[in-house]
Amino acid sequence: MFQSGGLNGTPVRVPTVPQLEAYMRQTGWTAQPPGVGGTFWTNAGKKIGIPACTANDPVIAKGVLERLATHERTTPAVLAPRVRYYRMDVTLLRAANDHRITDTIPFEAAATLISSGRKLLRAAGTTARYERSEIGGSYSRHGDAVLAKARMDHTQEGSFIIPMLVPLPEMPELPVAQMQLPDLEHLTAPREPFERRVTRTLAQSLMAVKEVIVDPERSPTVQDLHAVVERGVSREFCSALAQILSAPAVAEFETRFGWAAALPGPSTMPTSFTIDGAAQEKVEHAADLLKRSRIDATSTFSGNIIELRRRADDPYGFVTVSTIRRGRAAEIRVRLPFGQYQDAVSWHRAQRAVLVEGDVSLGTGRRLVVEHPRKCVPIDEIQLRLTGL
Repeated sequence: MFQSGGLNGTPVRVPTVPQLEAYMRQTGWTAQPPGVGGTFWTNAGKKIGIPACTANDPVIAKGVLERLATHERTTPAVLAPRVRYYRMDVTLLRAANDHRITDTIPFEAAATLISSGRKLLRAAGTTARYERSEIGGSYSRHGDAVLAKARMDHTQEGSFIIPMLVPLPEMPELPVAQMQLPDLEHLTAPREPFERRVTRTLAQSLMAVKEVIVDPERSPTVQDLHAVVERGVSREFCSALAQILSAPAVAEFETRFGWAAALPGPSTMPTSFTIDGAAQEKVEHAADLLKRSRIDATSTFSGNIIELRRRADDPYGFVTVSTIRRGRAAEIRVRLPFGQYQDAVSWHRAQRAVLVEGDVSLGTGRRLVVEHPRKCVPIDEIQLRLTGL
């Protein structure tokens, strides 16, 4: 998460008492039965008292934050955003222009940034459910449910910055240990919640647009577009992005991502992306191509690796990918040769989602399986060879 509270180290607001209590509950603290004056919380022999108060008592909240920071051997300034955003994926939307944006922004540009930011998230909510080059009004109700729960935080200083928050559900406990038997390797992880999948799709879509559509000097080909659609880009996504870039006051558009501490995000995916306003025509051209071209991504799927299994004498191993197939949550096993299986172990540990291409069939126990994948790569690894450069 953001350790200093903002893009430029701006001061952080003190969390509310309920936010502090929720954080303590999820990080090992236990509330004792409440008394007349309040509640004692304990953790490893430490004790913090929270007086009975209203939810928005800033004096009490500040005192609890300071005591909690002492326990965690950090400062209140560092701990405050960690508490506030513990179960929040945060996307900072930033419009910058050295001449036209200082501590204010033209009202029209601000309205465009907010409305188009909403469109970006809504498009990602649909393509996180099923990749498609054009949504055409058929938005996913699951994606719209995530959009309905999303919040906008107070704007931050530093050009013009809007924090967009996506709350995550209560997370299951991570496995305490991995099974390492003499003849069997078995690694597991919890399934990625759909809310995180939506924010991750937003991030990887921006990454794909920048690396495949914006940065190359030539126009994208249909093959290039296939690569971006696989990663969640749609015509609607490109149109919303072009709308932001078209604002006269926006010289560049930056997004910065902070993954909720409750569920660590992919460690290798860049956390910020900057696209110049001059790229508007390229992005609009890509949107037009996506409307005119039929991009079939039905043979691919993506998601986090939630299980790896391999016997010591087997030249192949299996990885299980948590994904969405035909609009429903699914777990698909992928059979990989030993060398690629070893790579998959490192992807699993780094929380990197993977992109798989191959024919899905019913295997033993009626489990979905891809026996001969044509591709299995980290989804944040966009190779220039995909664009033919």
